Amino acid sequence: MMVRLVALALNAWKLQDLCNGDGTLGFGIGLSDPDDPDVHITDYTGQKRLWIEVGQPDEKPITKACNKSDHMLVYPFNHAAHVWWKGLEGKLARQSKLEVHYIDSEVAQQLGALAERSMQLQATIQEGQLTLSSNLGTVFVEPTRWK
Repeated sequence: MMVRLVALALNAWKLQDLCNGDGTLGFGIGLSDPDDPDVHITDYTGQKRLWIEVGQPDEKPITKACNKSDHMLVYPFNHAAHVWWKGLEGKLARQSKLEVHYIDSEVAQQLGALAERSMQLQATIQEGQLTLSSNLGTVFVEPTRWK
């Protein structure tokens, strides 16, 4: 959940660039619909301009999302992400719409420690680094671009 929130925060500024501010930025339906993104920017016509997945999706859903949207981002974040990417890197090399940004697994665990049933978070982005703060602490997130 917290990595989805990070993905939303890191890409909120793109709403203006992709839709001239005339669109929506939001979370997808979740696990109940695998054909829906985790986070998305959708323009006023319903077209998905940005499709974001969190975790380690398979090649087929990534390719499908690249075909359905203008841009596709994946944020893998656990210790097995490196193995996952080694297996898919060659297969996805031609996907020009795809970007992959790794979030360190330790950072993902720190993000989990900020989660509460009712929480207030403050997000600041400066020079590509997201600072996420709450009354429980502060986490610095700087994803590493793999593709």
